[in-house]
Amino acid sequence: MDLKLGQLVKSLSGRDKEKLYLVVGFTANRILLADGRNRTVKNPKQKNRKHLQPYRVVMDEINKRFQHGDLNDTVIRNSLRTMLGEAAEIHYPPCLESSSSNGG
Repeated sequence: MDLKLGQLVKSLSGRDKEKLYLVVGFTANRILLADGRNRTVKNPKQKNRKHLQPYRVVMDEINKRFQHGDLNDTVIRNSLRTMLGEAAEIHYPPCLESSSSNGG
């Protein structure tokens, strides 16, 4: 699977193991990753392709903003939050849901 700008990936090794990033660029043998907080668009994480698990989720907005030159950390954070929020709603078992949603 070829990686694309704006694609969601998970780190498989290193200090950032299990951390989720969005692809924000490419070099000759590295993938540039950002999460909008610790790893920004101006200081992306460089990671070897074999140390990443790609997901099929691609944020087209990231690609469009990159082409227009207005990609920033806020967009990265909001995109990750949107993706993780949707995934979290699907994968949380009922026993872990907030008690405030039950009126308690």
